[in-house]
Amino acid sequence: MIGNLSKVQERLRVYSAVPDKQFNVRSGLNPQEEAVKQKVRQYWADKSIPDVKKLEGLNINLAGFDPRKTSNRQLRDIGVLLAEQGIIDGDLIGTMGGINVEFDALGKEINIDKEVNAYEFFTDHFVRLQGAIKRGNEMAKGAVVDLNTAVSVLMALEEHAKRPRERSLVNIRA
Repeated sequence: MIGNLSKVQERLRVYSAVPDKQFNVRSGLNPQEEAVKQKVRQYWADKSIPDVKKLEGLNINLAGFDPRKTSNRQLRDIGVLLAEQGIIDGDLIGTMGGINVEFDALGKEINIDKEVNAYEFFTDHFVRLQGAIKRGNEMAKGAVVDLNTAVSVLMALEEHAKRPRERSLVNIRA
């Protein structure tokens, strides 16, 4: 399996829901890999599972994280950590961390540390995609699914950042 999809598949092995076609992705991967990508998007849209459970095992300090005042670098760094733990797939890293990316003449990203409002960007992008969907653009449908998933992930991360840290039972100073 490509990238971290095997980690995602392992993490979601106990998640059993009837596959919903609205979460289908057409990524050019084999059917098994696309099924994993579909499952992770459906999982993040499933309101019956609390965000705390979806981020279970995430052991990073996100104090001060605010999707309204973040940067592409911060979003990508967080996305990589989530992907390494099988919480999201690799494609969602790009969706989360590709907000108004600018490039120089050589194709190198610039302004990667510039402050962005992820929610505002996703809202604007969603509106543009709706127009493309009305014109029959099939790729736009998949992009909307990814955007919705990225927003769900960001909302869960924001909640995680605001939650008081649980005290550890282990005394590391001993």
